[in-house]
Amino acid sequence: MADEAAVRAQAEAVRRLKQDKADPDEIAKEVAKLLEMKAQLGGDEGKHKFVLKTPKGTRDYSPKQMAIRERVFNAIITCFKRHGAEVIDTPVFELKETLTGKYGEDSKLIYDLKDQGGELLSLRYDLTVPFARYLAMNKITNIKRYHIAKVYRRDNPAMTRGRYREFYQCDFDIAGQFDPMIPDAECLKIVHEILSDLQLGDFLIKVNDRRILDGMFAVCGVPDSKFRTICSSVDKLDKMPWEEVRSEMVGEKGLSPEAADHIGEYVQLH
Repeated sequence: MADEAAVRAQAEAVRRLKQDKADPDEIAKEVAKLLEMKAQLGGDEGKHKFVLKTPKGTRDYSPKQMAIRERVFNAIITCFKRHGAEVIDTPVFELKETLTGKYGEDSKLIYDLKDQGGELLSLRYDLTVPFARYLAMNKITNIKRYHIAKVYRRDNPAMTRGRYREFYQCDFDIAGQFDPMIPDAECLKIVHEILSDLQLGDFLIKVNDRRILDGMFAVCGVPDSKFRTICSSVDKLDKMPWEEVRSEMVGEKGLSPEAADHIGEYVQLH
């Protein structure tokens, strides 16, 4: 049976015969052979099984699941509007240079697209960097906005743990100059209102302050140049045991074992 490579080779042979003005009978013979090979290839194609599946790291949502999503989104949007937020939307892809260098080690998880008309593009990794670009482009210094949309991460998917390559993010941001902690307090209020409205049962809201983490690293002897990369490792503690996080900090990121052990004393406190 013919394969695509053999058909291409035969077509090239026919082209050369015509170019060299070979005997017409010989050309006709080779053309007939080429047509026969193409017919065989077409028959094989019909026998190939076509697999119907979603791409790795993605999923479909049934009408029942979408009904639940709409209920959740409506509750969230109603709360956001009640707090005076406006909605914006941005393209699903950005200029690659806009996204590059904004996510530290996670930059390797950005989906890059092929050159599109002279522009190097990438799928958005989150909604925060596009928001910052939107503010800068439009010279906006004060806004309260929300944005609910899909984002994309070229991560190793873990479907059973809800880790997808395509998923929704729901952002509420307050940009501008305000009294200290007032926007932070409003964000906490919004989270409380939404979770209460959805009646999910008891919940615990955890508040993080990067200054506390930076201070902890300084006390533990982490060099300033390693603050961000070590922070990235500590962020994995909700998914990985301490032993694996410590191994990453020491083995992959070059942190001293003493500093890692010191960090371990802090991060395991409650």
